[in-house]
Amino acid sequence: MQMRIGLLLSALSATFLFSVTNSFANQSKESSVTPILVTLPARDTTSVDTTIFTKVDLEATFPGGENGWRTFLENNLKADVPVRRKAPAGQYMVVVQFIVDKQGNLSDIRPLTNLGYGMEKEVVRVLRKSPKWQPAMMNGQPVKAYRKQPLTFVVSEVK
Repeated sequence: MQMRIGLLLSALSATFLFSVTNSFANQSKESSVTPILVTLPARDTTSVDTTIFTKVDLEATFPGGENGWRTFLENNLKADVPVRRKAPAGQYMVVVQFIVDKQGNLSDIRPLTNLGYGMEKEVVRVLRKSPKWQPAMMNGQPVKAYRKQPLTFVVSEVK
């Protein structure tokens, strides 16, 4: 007896198709094929949640809200970076994007603007020092989500 095994995979289940071919010398030259179909559930992937939300019911927030965020920036951000790098007078809005996971950890911090004068690098540096944030919420549950955070630097001329 010969056995051929094929494997078909789908997103929800793994299907194994076994077909058995009988070929005995004293049977007719036509072979009979008996398919046997066995369907097994796919691996449980719910334990590894890889979904990163872009829209949520409640955005991730810095602990202490806006006042806590402002205090953290005052204590950690070197606001004179664009001045030391000779940026012309004006307002510069830097926007960074990052991921806040279910535990409040930040990752994948990257600037979405490229204004220069060291501003994006400074914001990324400060966010890496950040304590855990309060995670975003979806349907009453904490979720891993993207967060976009604008920060504005103001460079004034001295008269």
